Amino acid sequence: MALPDDIQNPDTYRRWRDAKLSAYPASIDALTVPVDEPAAPAKDQIYELAQICGRANMAIYEGPGGTGEDKRVPIAMGRALGLKNVERSLTTENDGVSALEVAAGGPKSAYIPYTDRRLGWHTDGCYNDDYHAINGFILHCVRAAREGGENFLLDPEIAYIYLRDENPDYIDGLMQPNALSIPANEKDGKIIRAAHSGPALALDPITHALHLRYTARKSYVAWLDDARVLGALEFLEAMLSDDCSHIFRVKLRPGSGLVGNNVLHGRTKFEDGDGPGDKRLIYRIYYQDRISGAGEGALS
Repeated sequence: MALPDDIQNPDTYRRWRDAKLSAYPASIDALTVPVDEPAAPAKDQIYELAQICGRANMAIYEGPGGTGEDKRVPIAMGRALGLKNVERSLTTENDGVSALEVAAGGPKSAYIPYTDRRLGWHTDGCYNDDYHAINGFILHCVRAAREGGENFLLDPEIAYIYLRDENPDYIDGLMQPNALSIPANEKDGKIIRAAHSGPALALDPITHALHLRYTARKSYVAWLDDARVLGALEFLEAMLSDDCSHIFRVKLRPGSGLVGNNVLHGRTKFEDGDGPGDKRLIYRIYYQDRISGAGEGALS
């Protein structure tokens, strides 16, 4: 959950690295916790989810299904895990929940999460400035696609280990204050989001948690023209394209969900069925908080 204060020290890093890898879940089953009632999870179930997040920065709750289109379910799950500060995106509804489904038209259809197209590797909120950082998120499955729609996932701390083991200069490069720049988002002459620059890799000054900003997209982003940054991006792209043993893949089932500390993730393309029950619907909530402790807000 947090890197040691003196992670720059090679000996400290090796100890942390060895402990991280030895405790890391070996399969998607090791990430998964059965939850009898996702809208009112039991304390022991929340504790187990939080413990898994402590090892992998993500966990999966597996509900019984049949929760229906009830946004209160992921809201309750987030509250039980201690997530309180919702961060809204441009497409978030007033309740803080985004309903991810294929949009036939309108402004949402311009964003890939609202299509059936493949969604490449990224961390959420990589376009946000430091004051609106996304540190946690929930994906709750209401309906799965008939075919496809599988998520692929990687813990940023694992990415850090791969990068540092390959070349420690990659870490220094990504931590530069202008490693990643985002141009302004303008529409009809109005600035929706101002341009800003920031590090791609940073440590929270209080919690010392690792925060990664990354997108595989080539448009609407500008990476610093620096050999360390470009080398890190090339290495990371190759690693994510390979069959890395630390990448998890899962297709969420109805009533189940993914909780995590803004891990690297993406989604395969999918195909909806003809009936209303065969059309993929995922509820998503962004948080400024991270999952920590044992979820003091457990509801039962």
